[in-house]
Amino acid sequence: MIITINDLTKEISLEELTQLTDLNATGTLNKEVLDDSINDAISFVNSFIDIPTNPTPLLKQIVVDLTICSLRKKNNFVSKECKERQKEIEGYLLKMANKKMPTSIEQSSSNNAPNMQNSTFAFKKKGKKLSTKGYL
Repeated sequence: MIITINDLTKEISLEELTQLTDLNATGTLNKEVLDDSINDAISFVNSFIDIPTNPTPLLKQIVVDLTICSLRKKNNFVSKECKERQKEIEGYLLKMANKKMPTSIEQSSSNNAPNMQNSTFAFKKKGKKLSTKGYL
């Protein structure tokens, strides 16, 4: 899974998540309904791009928001904000599909990390330091 219950509870409370998944009014979190909504969100994202194994935080947030919108749709709680957010998400996904935005976090190895001891800075002066004695 690209997201977990912990990712969802950062956006909405566990109580609200339980209420959104509890379609049969049992008072418990329905894992099947939750998994179905997560899969709906992932399928929507996959219609634009392939989800990488190490997605960016923005891509994870997109899946979280789509999952919450999907849960609200199942309970007929569709709001104007949800529709606007989905249009915004489509814009992000189009940019990701056109390779204008990254979709995965590149793992930097220790060999590729910059060596700060050998790096040069734009305005570093080489040579003797100018003496200011007698001028101040």
